[in-house]
Amino acid sequence: MPPGIEWDVADEIEWGINEEIVWEDTEKDEEIILELRNDFQPSFFVRKFAVVWWRNGFYKAGKVDGTIRVTPSRLLFFDENGKLRLSINNADINEIKLHEHESEFSIFYNEIITDKEVFEITTGVDKVQSEQNHKDLEAAISGEYKESLKEIIDLQIVTSNNGKIKEFKDIFGKTHFNPVKTNMDYPEIQASSLEDVVDFGLSWLHGKIKPPFVIDDSGVFISNFNGFPGVYTRYIYDTIGLKGVLRQMENIDNRACTFRCVLGLLTESGEKRKFTGECHGTLINELRGDGGFGYDPIFIPHGFDKTFAELAPEEKNSISHRGKAMRKLIDFLLQ
Repeated sequence: MPPGIEWDVADEIEWGINEEIVWEDTEKDEEIILELRNDFQPSFFVRKFAVVWWRNGFYKAGKVDGTIRVTPSRLLFFDENGKLRLSINNADINEIKLHEHESEFSIFYNEIITDKEVFEITTGVDKVQSEQNHKDLEAAISGEYKESLKEIIDLQIVTSNNGKIKEFKDIFGKTHFNPVKTNMDYPEIQASSLEDVVDFGLSWLHGKIKPPFVIDDSGVFISNFNGFPGVYTRYIYDTIGLKGVLRQMENIDNRACTFRCVLGLLTESGEKRKFTGECHGTLINELRGDGGFGYDPIFIPHGFDKTFAELAPEEKNSISHRGKAMRKLIDFLLQ
């Protein structure tokens, strides 16, 4: 058995008592071009080495069961304590194959083939992520992977609305930006546009919250009321509620409206940027659906027969005003 490592029974059975594993100290000065790990999925011990892969292909510090690092010359395997378990020269790797092992549930693993040995590294149960990790691993070992590591960046979202935070996390899930809820009240001025409200909010919060951070102001613009409530959407919701809004819409034929969202970003350099999104639709005369928040139960987007509150979150996010604004924000952040 390798010295200094405590194995449980399952590990001992898988590794066997006669395994000859080379243990080395980590070479701190060797440039790492790719690191794969996952903070969320459990690991499964398969043959010689088991590891969980990182979340969405982006580095995040934290305790994991194992880590794979690819340097320009070597493929390195570390245990959860940072001890180097195994080192394979990239030049010795002939092929990497992705497999799905069917047991009680699917487990995906990469088979790394050299002239002398075959290693299996588990990637978890997520097919899409396992396939992407496989491509990244192949590219890194072949020298094609040029993108430097991206450390996960906390992006503060200034809001007390848990529904908005969930939407941010869902849409930002495949990026290296991690939306974090920051609950700080700031004055919402009586302005003529959402853009003016957001611009004031960014200026007021500058110096009070460490950037980058995002604020959101959204509104419902009803055609028959010349765009009202607009910037007063939140006030109307808090004052008379959705049932009060529906009472004001009684006997009105023109129920067309637009949901608008303006996201304001203050960058680390102090630059203010705004991103907008719109979704056109109709206000119905009853509350429908249990999902979403705000005006979602009474709004049906064009081309649909369900309210925002009845749509699945991913479907709503793909067409909503806030989803559109978020994707513009993401495009800017990834430049």
